[in-house]
Amino acid sequence: MANTYSWQINALDTRPSQDELTNVVYNIHWGLTATSDQLDDDGNAYTANSIGTQAIDNENTDDFTAFEDLTQEIVEGWLEDSELDVDGIKASLDAQIE
Repeated sequence: MANTYSWQINALDTRPSQDELTNVVYNIHWGLTATSDQLDDDGNAYTANSIGTQAIDNENTDDFTAFEDLTQEIVEGWLEDSELDVDGIKASLDAQIE
């Protein structure tokens, strides 16, 4: 059994201004879905979901990305690099599917 994972970015909390910057993201509302390569009797893949929020470190303004320039890939990278236990969440999703 192999699962694939996909992030959903549900919302971004921003500060209107911080250190002369505008719309500074400080919190991510996320969802993570695991999808199995195994199918049920109706031909549907087994799935499990988790949701949460994660505060992010935005103290380093040298690496600032303007809000309008954010992409799914950038925000996913922030989640992967944060203190969020991504491996633990994936393991929990795997267990739910199993």
